[in-house]
Amino acid sequence: MKILSYFPLFAFVLMGYLILVFSGFFPDNISVIVMGDSNLLTLPSGIIWRPTWGDLFLMLGIIVLFVELFKSTRTSTVSIIDHILSTFVLLAYLIIWLTSEWAGNSVFLILTMMTFLDVLAGFTITISAAKRDIGLGS
Repeated sequence: MKILSYFPLFAFVLMGYLILVFSGFFPDNISVIVMGDSNLLTLPSGIIWRPTWGDLFLMLGIIVLFVELFKSTRTSTVSIIDHILSTFVLLAYLIIWLTSEWAGNSVFLILTMMTFLDVLAGFTITISAAKRDIGLGS
């Protein structure tokens, strides 16, 4: 599991998305309801929640963003490598979103924004933690 600390997890989200695209599942089925018409997700209000595949992918992205933010609190050589690789993953997301027809949807754009927040917060949190560790500033 330590090997995962070297790699940005959003790269795995991107690979999962690409697998679904090249298997023909996305983007056509991104708005398809996962559970169909079953009443498995009836809320206390009586409303039936019908999550789509895109919703589930965004929830996965939020969980990955949380883990990535937690990983960015480290101040080691591994975290620097992780931040550099995260920047390359962000560039991949941006290039794919701008140039690929199948990526021109809100789900992919929101995942791209999560990756941007990961990169921005990663550098910011690491610098703040490093300043604290060194004892510089007020």
